Amino acid sequence: MKRIGLLGCGAIGSLIAKAIDDGIVKAELAYVYDIDKEAALKLVDKLRGKPKVSEGMDEMLRDKSVDMIVEAASDDAVVEYLKPIIESGKEVLVMSIGGLLFPETRRIYEENLGKIHVPAGAIAGLDAIQAISLVGVDKIVLTTHKPPEALAYSEYFKNRGIDLENITKPTLVYEGPVEDALKHFPKSVNVAAALALYSRTGVLVRIVADPTRDKIVHEISVESKVSNLKIIVENVPHPDNPRTSYLAALSCIRRLQEICSS
Repeated sequence: MKRIGLLGCGAIGSLIAKAIDDGIVKAELAYVYDIDKEAALKLVDKLRGKPKVSEGMDEMLRDKSVDMIVEAASDDAVVEYLKPIIESGKEVLVMSIGGLLFPETRRIYEENLGKIHVPAGAIAGLDAIQAISLVGVDKIVLTTHKPPEALAYSEYFKNRGIDLENITKPTLVYEGPVEDALKHFPKSVNVAAALALYSRTGVLVRIVADPTRDKIVHEISVESKVSNLKIIVENVPHPDNPRTSYLAALSCIRRLQEICSS
């Protein structure tokens, strides 16, 4: 049975921890860690297994009995810890997929595909896109529709004088490559990042602020010599975090089931 260390005790991390604690994932949750120690303590208080609240990542990485780290924290955490995790000999499942698009982390990802696991996240069809990548994807466009309040965290709009509160109809508020979107919308690019990694090509990101919707909708267009795909996914927000897709958390749990049963 794999022993797991959890990095990040927010909405997704808590759902993963509970899945392990309830036996849905056949593994042992050995450690939890969050820069907000109170969040880690509150999570452990809800779990029967009572994993250890780690004082830092070094403690988990030094413990040779820990087989895998599950990252559910942030892109910054991926940038900071991906290399030390791999150097410690552990596997890692990455939820903050945008963190893998930086030059150094992408290099580490490409060199350690068997040890770095990336779940499908909030979309479908990645298996087909990965298959098409064997002969080449010509073009991918991701159009994401979000309620304006789900975008309010980004300074991008304030810096450009865009008042999200005054948007009354679906409005295209951003268009650009995934690498640029990562700078402006670090909490909203996981889908685009997954598309980029699985397709091994560039992704054009379009963000539509849509006050008529209460759900996040991803429209994916893929063009290639093999097949042209149109994928539409309408996601229900996670009940504890409206900026997080419930499907993304469940996708991580499903991927963990596969890894831990092999």
